[in-house]
Amino acid sequence: MKTSLVALAALLAATTPARAQEAPAPENAAPENTDSRDIIVTGTKLSGDFGAKSGIPIARLPQSIQIVTAEDIIERGARSVGDILRAVPSANPGFSRVGPYQSFSLKVRGFLADQMRNGIRQRYYEDVDASALANIERVEVLKGPSGVLYGQSAVGGIVSIVTRQPEERQFGSFALTAGQFNQKMLTFDMNSGLAPGLAIRVTGEVERSGTFVDFQDLNRKNVALNLRYAPSEDVTAHLVAEYVERDTRRNPGLPLVGTVKSGIPALRRGLYLGEPSVDTLTADAPLVQTWVDVRLADGWTVTPRLQYQEFNSAFLQIRLRAPDAANPALITRNGRRGREDDSYTIAQLDLAGRVVTGPLTHKLLIGYEYDHERSRFTQFNLTNVSPINVLAPVYGYTSTPPAGTFAFDGFYNIDGHALYAQDQIDLTPRWNLIGAVRHSWIDARDGDYGGATNNRAKTSTTIWQLGSTYSLTDAVSFYAGYNTGFDVENTAGARTRTGTPLQPERSNQAEAGLRYRTGTLRASLSVFQIKRVNAVTADPVDPDFSVNAGEQRVRGIELEGEWQPREWWDLSAGYALMDGKVTRSNDGIAGKRIGDLPRHSFTARTSVAIPGTPLTMRGGVNHVTSRALVDGSDTTLPAYTLADIGLGLALKPFRIDATLSNLFDERYFTASGNGFAVYPGDPRTFSVRVSVGF
Repeated sequence: MKTSLVALAALLAATTPARAQEAPAPENAAPENTDSRDIIVTGTKLSGDFGAKSGIPIARLPQSIQIVTAEDIIERGARSVGDILRAVPSANPGFSRVGPYQSFSLKVRGFLADQMRNGIRQRYYEDVDASALANIERVEVLKGPSGVLYGQSAVGGIVSIVTRQPEERQFGSFALTAGQFNQKMLTFDMNSGLAPGLAIRVTGEVERSGTFVDFQDLNRKNVALNLRYAPSEDVTAHLVAEYVERDTRRNPGLPLVGTVKSGIPALRRGLYLGEPSVDTLTADAPLVQTWVDVRLADGWTVTPRLQYQEFNSAFLQIRLRAPDAANPALITRNGRRGREDDSYTIAQLDLAGRVVTGPLTHKLLIGYEYDHERSRFTQFNLTNVSPINVLAPVYGYTSTPPAGTFAFDGFYNIDGHALYAQDQIDLTPRWNLIGAVRHSWIDARDGDYGGATNNRAKTSTTIWQLGSTYSLTDAVSFYAGYNTGFDVENTAGARTRTGTPLQPERSNQAEAGLRYRTGTLRASLSVFQIKRVNAVTADPVDPDFSVNAGEQRVRGIELEGEWQPREWWDLSAGYALMDGKVTRSNDGIAGKRIGDLPRHSFTARTSVAIPGTPLTMRGGVNHVTSRALVDGSDTTLPAYTLADIGLGLALKPFRIDATLSNLFDERYFTASGNGFAVYPGDPRTFSVRVSVGF
């Protein structure tokens, strides 16, 4: 089996690089935009600017970017944002849908990645339902810290989601998906022009499915209302209103023994080691975005943006801890019950236009952002959680109800302000320069809910970006850039020995690369170093407190490409070599490997449209080498190789897409975020999607 997998990978690699033309248009797709900035970037042909905000044409970004479209999502049978990231060789897709909050495991270039929606940062909205894909038009993965326009963001990069936009014509589609483990899902997409300049689009899905894990069902739904109103050529208004909801159990995963460590017989992947009679995880979130583009005189545009969202979740969670010293099959456990209720408001005001200084034209973006975050977290610690024998599980709460003691009911509030500016300069017709800077003021407070503030941290930080792209020929371009970012997630809950506030963690990335594009071939090569600095680590005087003295570093090379050797044959592939280690730490792990970062990763796909027939054959392979469980861990997650095959049949107005994922039923495990448990990867799974468009 291993030999056949290596042979399959070698075959795909030998015939891979990329798709020159666009994939077949999705159902009811709009006519192709002929903007001269169209470019294929290790994905599909797209036009326009990155992130629906930056104003930077994708071809001129001095950073690696990879794009996955709505059509790609269907063809690959992706079930979550993590599945989408399998197309990105330097990305870690994290654990599957059986885990609680998938976004906490999604990484790019060794570090966590944040999600944006239409150019505005999300705050835990994506954690409700990682499978809410119905309203996604495309996903743009920008690699490395990118906080100048987007504020505090994770080190690894940005997963920028662009939602479906209304059009002034009438079309729609319905799709039914069914598959193994009793999967049942209905998806819809309805669009209509209501009046001149006014269009509406409604998308959504409802799923009632089982999973490969015992006792764990997945009930989820999402709906989105998208409005676009253009009363004149100078004013265009947008409204995106979404709601997501998920109801499942909070799966604790599996222990290290019997999975990635020996000592007991191999455990079944579907084994549930929580308490199925009481475990729960419910979450819901509304999100509303609105922005208006108003053209002013002399080509300037002012754009006010506003986003409001919530994150509401209730849970009862059992956690796996260390095995019993005398009996490794007996796993100790603890647990908690609680809920979280958060609300987030982000307001932005952007002014964009052009200024001529001598022979140079500056494309400017100047903006202001206000953040208002209010979070409440209530927790009770369970006091009667018993150990469990994983070889013969006996659940403790089948006859005895859980008991607990109050732990805390706290708030965490943030008020933030920021000013930012970006300048794009065309030095020559072939050479452009991009510079940007942002200064943020953050006021963070926490304490007992309804009571006084216990801790307050007022900090400020400045980050910046500088990059350039030069076209060597019409086919070859070179880019280089240095960009920085900051994040307050890890500093929020840590305390210093002296009582002074911790500064935000900071990050930086230096990258250089080549892009090549012709009519049938697209390829890119990048070399990068990314650092997380000013990181939280133990205080050397008193390890119960923290200081900003940690550092981690990843160096790597990425090669990506697409090729269309024939009109009916598309291939794509990517490879990443990444070396990551903890360079500074007071936690005793300096010099050791960064957790959950493979040294080598490889992905490849092919699609063949059988000439003269409505049939398309698809296949792909994804290989990941071994990696440390968490930062500095001696526990290793084994390497794995996944393969999938698919079939597409277009019989207008009907369409059928079938996918068989994990073709060889590879047994593999992913990190859970702690050093006690792992999550099992999905076994071989078959699903079929039948859609009708009108």
